[in-house]
Amino acid sequence: MKRDKTLMVEILLRIELSERNEVYIDRDMEPEMIDSLYDHIKLLGQAGYITYNDQPADDQIHAIWVSLTNKGYDYLEEIEAKEQANKNLSRAKGILSKATNWTMTNVASPLLAEFTKSLIL
Repeated sequence: MKRDKTLMVEILLRIELSERNEVYIDRDMEPEMIDSLYDHIKLLGQAGYITYNDQPADDQIHAIWVSLTNKGYDYLEEIEAKEQANKNLSRAKGILSKATNWTMTNVASPLLAEFTKSLIL
């Protein structure tokens, strides 16, 4: 199995958005994904972001109860803060870019025109 960081964040978000801050995943609900979900849930548990209880049956995972830990909530808040910072940085770059364009068209161009005139005259 290859670790899928996007799936891991999706699991954390799904838990956070649930009413009781816990998620129940059943093989019947996610027959094709249950094994991959379980592998990623174990990784999140090892990292301390979640707690989980699994219910194996017939050498398979039948169901999993998953809930966020305080560390999991902190991690999601950190991701949200970074996303907001990136948005603010992009917005600032856009403003700077507009200001640079304004400076080039409204200040630099007339100065170049005056300099060119002085060379000709």
